[in-house]
Parts: sequence; structure tokens; C-alpha cells
Amino acid sequence: MKRLLSSLPLLFTLTCVGAPEVLRVDFRERPPEMRAVDGLPSGPLISVLETAAHRVGVDLQWREAPFLRSLDDLRSGRVDLVPRVLLTQQRLEYIHFLPSIGNQQLNVRFVVRPGEEARPSRYEDLYNLSVGVKRGTAYFEPFDSDDLLDRAYASDDAQLAAMFRAGRLDTIAVLDAVPMEAQFQAMNFRAYSYAHYAHQQILGNHFGASLKRYQSDRRELYDRLGAELERMREEGEVALIYRRYGVLPPDEAN
Repeated sequence: MKRLLSSLPLLFTLTCVGAPEVLRVDFRERPPEMRAVDGLPSGPLISVLETAAHRVGVDLQWREAPFLRSLDDLRSGRVDLVPRVLLTQQRLEYIHFLPSIGNQQLNVRFVVRPGEEARPSRYEDLYNLSVGVKRGTAYFEPFDSDDLLDRAYASDDAQLAAMFRAGRLDTIAVLDAVPMEAQFQAMNFRAYSYAHYAHQQILGNHFGASLKRYQSDRRELYDRLGAELERMREEGEVALIYRRYGVLPPDEAN
């Protein structure tokens, strides 16, 4: 059963003796893998985690939250889990990554204006452009740590889309095309295309858990949940859940 948390600050609650343990889980709009439907979390990522949690005797409390807030709350231990967190060296300092449920082709593409698809044609061309990026998102190295790039930071896809429409950006780095295109559609903006250049990469799809909680009172629980997710991947159950939603499963070529 889905439980929703309000956007108010989270308080740890006492559970009755014998009651199932409860994990606090954040979600966000990341179609087609997860999204809010009538205020409730939906999508294959949601179902995969709920299935695993049910089998290890855990209840989930869901909260819709911006990704930056989720990262902060993972660091402090105010939430237990966040779906689809890309593994980076920096995040290993405060996130315990559960076993990947599969590898996915997550290329970084660059939004440009129609007729400008040849710019950029290679990484070095980005030095001559103002590049919109989402704060807190991991794209790829050296892009993420390249101080020579003219990066403009935004809090979400909607802000990036508005900045591009207003001519404040030459390009936008995009890891998830569907949410960005949804923002353009919402503002009835069609004057965009994609550069020929893209950074190609295959990445694991991980649930990120709070390292602070893992190192205190959640180790055994997180490990049991991770083992079940790993079993579901190996036995093809993750792929089956994705197909039920009409979404390409991890580990299958795009």
C-alpha cells in the first residue's frame, strides 16, 4: 500500500511492537520510470521497490520531493531511499547504493535550436557555448568537474526550458529527454532540436540509501532489501514489471 508524506519536515515516529518496519522513500517526476498519478507514485521503478519491500516485510512511505532535497535528506538520514540515483564517487560519501536493478543507456544529449545541430559537434565545442544544467544532477566526467565550461545552473527542467526559450542559453545538457520535452510542450515551445554530438554511456539503475542510516540502525534491513532486488533482476522479474508498464527494461538495448 502506498503511503504519502506531506512536504512538511519529516519526524521519526515510534512503531508498535510487531509492526512492520517503515522506510521513507522519495520520488520525483522521471517518466516513464516513475511519476505522480493523482498524487500517488506510479511507474515500474515504484512497483519494483514495492514488490521487494513487501517480500522483506517492509512498509514504504512515499514523498514527492525535488531531487536536491532528496539528496540532502539522504545525507542527514531523514529519508531512507531515493529511486534512480546515479552512482558517483562524490555521492559515495553519503549514499549507500543498493545493487543495480539493471544497466541502461543514458546518453547525455544537448538541446539546441533548429539549424544549429552541428554545434556542438564534439566536447570541445561546449567551451564556446552557455550550457544549461540542472543543479545536483550528475551528467558525466569531465563535464561535471570542468571549470572551463560556461555552465548556467537551474533548479529543474521547467526553469531550464524557460531560460532556453528566452535565449539565455545556447544549449541544455539533458540526461532524461522525456521530462525536458514535456516542459517544452507545456509552454507550447517547439523551436528546439538536438545536437549531433552526444555523450554515450551505460549506467546502473540504483536505489540510493542513506549511508548514515546504513551505518547506524538500517544495515541489516537495507541488505535484505538489496538482496531481494538483486534476485528480482537475476530472475527476470524486474524486466517483467517494466514490460507491464510498456517501458523498456534495464539490461535491454535501446
